[in-house]
Amino acid sequence: MSLMRPAFGHGARAVLVRGGCFASKALVRKMGGHNRMQVLPSRFDWERWKNDVHLYLFLGFVPMGLLIAFCNLYIGPAELSDIPDDYEPMPWEYYKSPIERWFARYVYEYPERKYERTLHILWVEKMKMKNRELDQKVRALMHDRQDYKGWYYTPVDKSRIDYAREAQRHFQEDVTGTRV
Repeated sequence: MSLMRPAFGHGARAVLVRGGCFASKALVRKMGGHNRMQVLPSRFDWERWKNDVHLYLFLGFVPMGLLIAFCNLYIGPAELSDIPDDYEPMPWEYYKSPIERWFARYVYEYPERKYERTLHILWVEKMKMKNRELDQKVRALMHDRQDYKGWYYTPVDKSRIDYAREAQRHFQEDVTGTRV
């Protein structure tokens, strides 16, 4: 049978020879027909991302679910009770669930602290407004009185400014004839 395989293969022409054997007259090969390797994009990134998602889901959600189940089964919700006269409850003691109490105590900010911070921000903004108004008033008075230059200039000798003011007053008296 192995002698007949090349003769009856793909596209081979066989000739029957005397004695009952087949001999190939001309062997024709068709290379690269439909049996080609398909080039596909790699699935490595997708598989890696999928594995990472599963890992972090099981690292995060499974322990969190176990913690929530433990808190709900063994600790349970808080119950209302009378408060003694000399005791002031802390802000986190007003929450019912133990997980909410933990977040209120260690993660979230107390309402009192938030209120005080807001008051401080408002006070700082009010002081900025007062300082701006005072600055505008000082600039307006300096402009009206033609007084000395502001605090941000290099200081000059006061006697020259006073002398220039007196000279201007004498000039006004000479021109108008009246004392200013």
